[in-house]
Amino acid sequence: MSVSLQIGALWALGLLGSFVWLGLKPPRSQLATGPAIAVIMLVAAIARLIPNFILPMGAGYDIESYRIIGSLVLNGQDVYQHPDAIQRYPYLPLQMYWSAAALWLANTFNAPLINIVRLAPIAADIALALVIFGGLRRAGHEQRIAFQGGILYALNPVSILVVAYHGQFDSIPALFLALAALAPPTAALSSGIWLGLGILIKSWPVLGLPSLLFRLRGWRASAQFLAIAALIPLAGVAIYTLVFHSAWFDVIGRATGYNRGVGVWGYTYFFKLAGFLQPQLQSGFVWIVENSRYLTLAALAAVWLFRARFEPAVAGILTVLVTFFACTHAFAIQYLLWPVPFAILSRETKWLIVYTSSAFVYMLLAYTTLIMELHITAVMSWPEADLFIIIPAGLPAWFVTIGWMISRLRRTSAVRKQSVQASASL
Repeated sequence: MSVSLQIGALWALGLLGSFVWLGLKPPRSQLATGPAIAVIMLVAAIARLIPNFILPMGAGYDIESYRIIGSLVLNGQDVYQHPDAIQRYPYLPLQMYWSAAALWLANTFNAPLINIVRLAPIAADIALALVIFGGLRRAGHEQRIAFQGGILYALNPVSILVVAYHGQFDSIPALFLALAALAPPTAALSSGIWLGLGILIKSWPVLGLPSLLFRLRGWRASAQFLAIAALIPLAGVAIYTLVFHSAWFDVIGRATGYNRGVGVWGYTYFFKLAGFLQPQLQSGFVWIVENSRYLTLAALAAVWLFRARFEPAVAGILTVLVTFFACTHAFAIQYLLWPVPFAILSRETKWLIVYTSSAFVYMLLAYTTLIMELHITAVMSWPEADLFIIIPAGLPAWFVTIGWMISRLRRTSAVRKQSVQASASL
C-alpha cells in the first residue's frame, strides 16, 4: 500500500473516532449562528480537502470514466452513442459538464484530474453540512443540537470516503434532495426545482418524490411540483439532444435501464455465491439479475404506502432510503452516503453511529485493497477474493440496515396508531 493511501486510511480512522465520540456526547456548544456556520464549514472543508490533495488516486474506473466523458463533451461528441463511453455514463446529462470542466482545468493548469474532479462533490458535501445545521434550526431544535448535527455530517467518514477518496458525486443529488425536503410545504415550486435538479444529476432522488408530493396541500400545488420536477430533467435532456445531436431514447434509456451491481450487496450475494459454488444453481442468479428490480420496487412501494407516507418528508425519505438498502438488488459502494444527511436531520444518531461504523469497515477495506489500489489479489485470487472477502465485509452493514428498517417501521406504525386514536377521540 502506498504511503499516501496509508495516511489517508489513518485520516479516515481518525474521522470515524471523532464522529462516534461526538455522536455519543450530549450537545453542549452554544455558539452563535455566525461562528457556528464558520466552524462547520471549516471542519467540513479540512476533513475533505486534506485527503483530496494527499491522495493522487481515486476509483480508477470512475476517474477514467470522467476523463472519457469530459473529452467527449469537450469535442462535441455524443456521450450516449460513442463506443468509448458504453457503460461509462448511466445518468441524465448534467454531471458530464463538470467532468468536461474539470478535464479542461486539469489540462490547462497541468494538474491531476482526480484532485480537481473531486472538488465539486466536496463543495456540495460542505454545503450539505450547512443545510443540515439550518434545517435542524428551522425544525425548532436548539442551537446546540443544530450545531452538533452540522458537525456530525462534517466529520462523517462515509460521506468523506465517497467524495474525497472515491471521487463519486452522490453528495450533489443528496444536497438537492435535502433542499427539496426542507423547503416549506407551501413552496411547491422551489421543492420541485431542487428535486428536478437532483434527478437530472443522478436518478436516485426520485425515491423522495412520493414523500415530497403527498405533503403538499391541494391539487394546484401538487401539479406545480410535479410539473417543475419533471420539466427540469426533460429540459436538460432536450438541450443535450439539440447540442450533441443525440436521440431522446438513447439518453433516457441509458439512465432508466441501468441495472449493474447485482450480487455485491444484500440477499442477492447469496444467490451469486450459490451459483459460484454450485454451477447448476447459476440459473437462479440469472433470474435475480433479470427480475429482482421488481422485488425492490415492490418493497419500496409497500413501505411507503403503509408506513412512510404517514411521516414528515425528511423522515419518510429516510425510511424509504433505509428500506432501499435493506431490500435492494443492485448496489454500488457510493450509495452508502444517501441516508446519512437524512438520519442526522431525523435525529437518528444512535442508528447512524452503528450504520456508519459497519459501513466504514467495508468501505475502508474495499477502497484500500480494491478500488483505489489493488492489493486484495495478493491475498486471494479473483473472483474468490470478491466473494469471500470484499462482499462479506459489507454484510454487517446490510444487517444493520435491516434492523434500522424494522425499527423505523415499528415506530411509524406506533405514530400512525396514536394519530388514529387522537382523531377518534375528537
